[in-house]
Formats: sequence, C-alpha cells, structure tokens
Amino acid sequence: MQAEPHGTMHGWIWRVNLLPFVETIAELIRCRVDDGALTASIERSDADDDSWFTFVLDGQPRVEMRFARTRTDDTVLVDVELNGIDEPLEIRIALLLDVCNRYRLRPETG
Repeated sequence: MQAEPHGTMHGWIWRVNLLPFVETIAELIRCRVDDGALTASIERSDADDDSWFTFVLDGQPRVEMRFARTRTDDTVLVDVELNGIDEPLEIRIALLLDVCNRYRLRPETG
C-alpha cells in the first residue's frame, strides 16, 4: 500500500473483502452502505480498461473511494480519499486495507 499526502491511499484487496472493507469504514464514520449498488458497480468495473467506479460514504467525515476489479486474480484495486480525517481514523483505515490485502475474510456463521 502506498500512502500519499492529502489523505490518499492506494492498494488492492481480495474481491471477496470488498463488502467487509466498505462496511467497516461505513461503521467507523456512522454511515450506511447500499450493498446492491456496490456489488453492481464492481461488476461493471475493469482495471485493465481503466474503468473505475467511485463510491462515496457520506458520513462524518465523508470518504470517497474508487474501485476497479482485475480480470486475472480476483482482486480489486482501491483508491481511498481521506481528506479531513483525523490521524487515528486514517491509521485504522490503512490497517483495514492491509488486512483485506493479506487475508480473505469470511462472514461469521451462526
């Protein structure tokens, strides 16, 4: 993961982790996620064709993300704009990006 000034993070996550990644950020900023819109958007995206989609979480604070799926290895490229976010929240999101990159998350069964 590459972090830049101005609160932008770049990286990739396993495709199966997209929903947990977005839901966790939404929970941190007290916002709801439209799962259907997220799923439909990722299916239409394509990193090889530079066809990205933007997904905005309008919480406190607002977080803007860009995603594009890859064709070959079941991953999703991620750009996250974090302008105006305090450092502890930025660190949590960076850690989440790292975890979603290294591990394939599974929902709790119950």
